[in-house]
This record gives sequence, structure tokens and C-alpha cells, in this order.
Amino acid sequence: MLTQLAARPSSPAARQNPAVPAVLAAPAVPAIAGLRLALLAVALAGAVGCGDDDSAESELLDNMGYRSPLDMPRGRCVPGSLAGVAPVGLYHGYAVGDGTRFDLTARVAASDRRGELTGAIGGFEAQLVRKTNDDLFVRSAQKDSLRALNWCGVNAAGELVGSYVRCTDRGCLLAELTGKSVVPLAEASAHNLTLLGETSGDGRWSPGITVNVRVKDGLAYLARYGDGLRIVDVRNPANLVQVGHLPVESTSGEIYNDVKLVDGPLGKRYALMASNLKAVVVVDVTNPAAPTIAGHFGSEPERSSNVHTLAVDGTRAYLANTSAGLDIYDITVPTAPVKLGTFSHPAGRGYLHDLYVSGARAYLNWWTAGFAIVDVSAPAAPALLGSFSGYGEVTSHSSWVTQVGGRTIALHGDEQYGARLHVVDVTEGSQSFARSLATWMTRPEVSIHNVMAMGHLAILAYYHDGVRVVDLSDPTKPKQVAWFNTWRGPQVGGESFFEAAVGVDVDPAARIVYVADSVRGLLVLGLASGI
Repeated sequence: MLTQLAARPSSPAARQNPAVPAVLAAPAVPAIAGLRLALLAVALAGAVGCGDDDSAESELLDNMGYRSPLDMPRGRCVPGSLAGVAPVGLYHGYAVGDGTRFDLTARVAASDRRGELTGAIGGFEAQLVRKTNDDLFVRSAQKDSLRALNWCGVNAAGELVGSYVRCTDRGCLLAELTGKSVVPLAEASAHNLTLLGETSGDGRWSPGITVNVRVKDGLAYLARYGDGLRIVDVRNPANLVQVGHLPVESTSGEIYNDVKLVDGPLGKRYALMASNLKAVVVVDVTNPAAPTIAGHFGSEPERSSNVHTLAVDGTRAYLANTSAGLDIYDITVPTAPVKLGTFSHPAGRGYLHDLYVSGARAYLNWWTAGFAIVDVSAPAAPALLGSFSGYGEVTSHSSWVTQVGGRTIALHGDEQYGARLHVVDVTEGSQSFARSLATWMTRPEVSIHNVMAMGHLAILAYYHDGVRVVDLSDPTKPKQVAWFNTWRGPQVGGESFFEAAVGVDVDPAARIVYVADSVRGLLVLGLASGI
């Protein structure tokens, strides 16, 4: 009997977050006729299979088949439709199976020394890649799982369509697949943003990806998955110099996903690191050359310790605990925080992913439950004021709030295939409160990630589409005024849908944008004047 089968989580949050809903496998494994197996044995002679280690588990997976496009569902296939499709590239898409949607990445590389295409699915190396006029088929067999995808048609929007399967010894998930090949946009590599400097540690940084950055008094504080906290002197962007490093505490998959800076008593400065295992790690960075752990908070018995992001407003810290919801702390003394309250979304679904806080208002990105505006003036009893949701496929991911033309507007971004910037009116008392005034996107196959504002300018970390600057002088008519493509094409990285420009920070006075890029590390960009 087939049981529930969780698909590999699709985003940096999901990979570290056990609260992300699992994808279920209800469809049964299709029967494969003996004649088809005989024909496939000839076609796939010499291909590496998942039974090569002779384990009973691998043999079971190998017997599940999916060795050719003929074993995949073909209801969406159109013969000959891939004739003009060059196979090599990075493919972003989304799969829908058993009512659940998740994002997916595949990479197809040029021929290897044997004259065959190579590739990967979601970072898992493929042993078989085949391209014909009818199909582009990729199969990855690991010790404990089997993945296969097949593009076999083109829809009216110019997207590739087909199917995807993932199997373990518990069964298989079958899903419909839609997506596109991703290449750098046909535009100048930069416009109104100039590269002033960049660093990835000159090969000295431990393995990890740079996901967020905050800058204060000439020092950049970087949160890096698996590597910890890096502190870099950015006063001379042409000569970026590392000042200090603090590794993560646990070697069992701990990541720092976010960083915020606070000043405490006696002239002390602290970096608050959002950890998936230790909640908030309080790091004393008063001496940036020797950062040390000064405490922890946000972890309580029988509650999740996975704090994905956090916000600081005055002497309060607001934690996005992915399982428990919003936790509010007084951090007047950062090493002795006092819990003030909690908030759980009344919809009872989704999980708190990110947030922006200003004064008595918290703006919360609650994934499938949408974007929530909450009164936190009484932290012991937060109250929901309104929600932005129900606008289609909802994965409320990040937000920032600014003032434009007498309106309070939120920059709101989802995170998925088809994600876009929503300009949401959060002016209380307005007839359009919690409604979208406009949307903006580069293209559906690349997702927006973190967002910030600099007055009327929205600063967007846009994964493979780099950094985008959008003018919101008229919030109903967003207009792109600057960009910098940090991604150098499928030959660099190309392992994930969630890759390249991830986090940003800004210095409005100096007109500088600091970029945390998962592939390139830290980039310092200068924004042209007059925009």
C-alpha cells in the first residue's frame, strides 16, 4: 500500500522548515508492460540505474520504472513540439500533484566526453538525459529516491509542459509539470546600478551560501547558511576586507537565515541571528574581529526553535517562528530578553515566514494564509486588523512598508513560479485598505525574494534576475528605473529555483545597495542619482 510521500522542499525556508506542508502521493505506480520493458532495455543499455548498489531498497526503486518518456503520463504531449527547443539550459517550473503545488528546477548541460547530455533535478545528478523532437527526459536515481521529469509539449503561453515523478520505497508522486528555460534577460547587464566591489572571501570562506546582509558604521554583517556570521569592512568597496567570523554552533544542519543589529547597554553592539535550530542567537560584535555568542532566546520547551526571520523596532524584537507564529520580546538588554506576547494566525494555516514592523503595526507574511496587518500596541494581546489574500496562488514571503504620496504602502512579494511584486495599500481607513494597487514582475519563471524600500523606490532581490529598482512615485503604475544582473548564466550555479540575488540592504544617504548573493557572496552597488 502507498503511504504519504513528502516531496523535497522547494525553498530555503522549506528545506530547513519541518512545518512546510508535505506533498502527498495518492496515485498508484503505473504498471509497465513487459513489451515496453524489453524495448526500453535496448534504448537505455549502459545507463546508470538506481539498482547499481545491489541494495534491496534500490532494486525496489529501479523496478518502479520511469526509465523513458513512454513511462510518463502523455496526456499533455504534442508530437514534434520540442523540435526547436535547444536542450541545454536551466529549467524553472512548478509541479501540481494530488492538489499540492511545488517549485522545481532542472539543469541540462552540454554533452560529456561520451557524447551524451548531462543534467540534474533539484541539485540531484541525473544519470540519463535524452532529447528528441517529442521529449526532453531527465532521470535521477539516488540510493533512496528516484526522480524523473519529461517536457513533451508547449502551451499557449509558450511554456513547456509535461510531467514529473518522485518515488521512494513508500510509493510515488505523479504531478503535472509546467515551466520555462531560464536565460539572462535580453537587456544590458546593468542600468543605473554600478558594481563598486564584491567578495566571496577569496576562497577562504567555508562552504555555504550568503542569504542576508545588514550594514552599520562601515561594516557588513552577513548571514550565511551553514557557515555562520561573516563581518566585512565595506568602507572601501573596491577593497572589501573580512574582519571577523563566527561559525554556527551545531554541525547538524544549522543555518543562520537572517541578521539584525541592535545596540545595548554599556556601548555594546549585538547581531541577532535567526537560527533554524537555536531560535535567536545573540552575538556580541562590539569587537567585530572577535564575535562571541552572548546568549539565546525564542526557544522554549515543546516549541519549535526554528526562527526563520526577525524584525527589530526600538527595544522590541519580533520573531517569525515557523511553527509557533509571532513571538514578541523586550530586548532593552539583548542578553536578558523578556517575552511580551505571541500571535497565531486565526486562519489556522500557513506559517509565518517574514515580517516588517513599525511602531504599533506588524506586517506579517504568513505563506498560504496571506499577508496580515496586526496591531501590536499591546504585545500581550495582538489583534488582526486586515489581510491581503485570496489573490490567486498565495505564498506570502516578504514585505516592506514605506510612505508614498500620503499613502502607506506595502511592498509585498510571493516566492514561487509566477511570483510578483504587489503594491498593497495599508493606509488605515482607506477604502482600498489591504488591497493591491498594482503588480510588477520581470517574468514568471524567476521569483522575487526579499524586498526593501528607499522612499519611493522599491529595491528588490530578484533571484536569477538580480537586483531590480522600481519607481513607485505613482503606486498604481510601478516603473523599473534600474537593475543589475548578478547572475552570470546557467553555467554558474544553476542548481536551484532559489538562487543568485537573495538579500539586500540600502544606505539611502550614500545611494548604495548591498546585495547578498547565494553564488557571488557580497556585492556593493552604487545607485545613480536623479531617480
